[in-house]
Amino acid sequence: MYLAEQIDDVPFAPYAWLTWAAEAARGRPAAPAQQGVQTDSGDLAVLSRHGRSFRLAGRLLGPESFARAASLYATCRTIDDLADEAPDQAAAAIALRAISDDLAGSGPATGLGSRFRSLGVDRQAAGSLVDTMLSDLGPVRIADEAGLLRYAHGAAGTVGLMMCDVLGVTDPAARRHAIDLGIAMQLTNIARDVGEDARRDRLYLPRDWLPDRLSPASLPAHTGAAFQAVRRLLALADLYYRSGARGYRALPGRSALAIPVAARLYRQIGRQVLAAGPGYLVGPRLVVGPATRVALVASCVGHQLLVAPAALVMTGRPAPN
Repeated sequence: MYLAEQIDDVPFAPYAWLTWAAEAARGRPAAPAQQGVQTDSGDLAVLSRHGRSFRLAGRLLGPESFARAASLYATCRTIDDLADEAPDQAAAAIALRAISDDLAGSGPATGLGSRFRSLGVDRQAAGSLVDTMLSDLGPVRIADEAGLLRYAHGAAGTVGLMMCDVLGVTDPAARRHAIDLGIAMQLTNIARDVGEDARRDRLYLPRDWLPDRLSPASLPAHTGAAFQAVRRLLALADLYYRSGARGYRALPGRSALAIPVAARLYRQIGRQVLAAGPGYLVGPRLVVGPATRVALVASCVGHQLLVAPAALVMTGRPAPN
């Protein structure tokens, strides 16, 4: 994959990007100055609140791709928030069903459905995401690993597929690997949020991985057993991360750098869960700190410079932006 970078007609400079990464991870200016396409301020606000790792990785994209990727992330996040933060679940269900009907072509247009259409993403994938969020309303229990993977596919494998549309990835094999990367990230989310989800009466760890006595309410009394299931969950996530990585070589332009960085940052969450031990289940949410983000970005960029084709450090415009 060829990544011939230019920023305002200045040839790509790896060390300049590493310097920027350090500044961005500390909350300072988010990217080198760029002209032309501007990312919607509302989308940036969503990224700043919910997706700091994605925002950091996304800044390695060109401005147009970053704007489109940020719009997709913000749209998907808004769908997720309808299920997670709605004070009235009945109203949330009505809103989500309206979006689902819109995407299926069986109902009137909605604002979020129109956003998906404007991005040109796979409508079936978008509809599957919405339907999966509908399943989050009310208590959640997952019977087995197959059910867990179906959920992860609907919640995030679909997002991987839509991100392919946003970034111009057309290779069928690469799109399958993108689905796997989305699943890996969702499994990581589930591992991080076991305690938080339990407080919402949700338990995504498969029931057949757990002792019968373990429920969301009893989680604080059974953190050891739950943590064993979390370890199994993260081992499964690693399989999907490895499959996702096999698609990197088919990524166009700057996404060949941005997507591996996003995956590296997200995978770190799982590593911190394992390092924290069972106590994290009743503690505050784990986050990847600024210094760790800087180190991970530097490591990933350095690795890509070593393994990518020579064109990675050549001058010239990347295709596509």
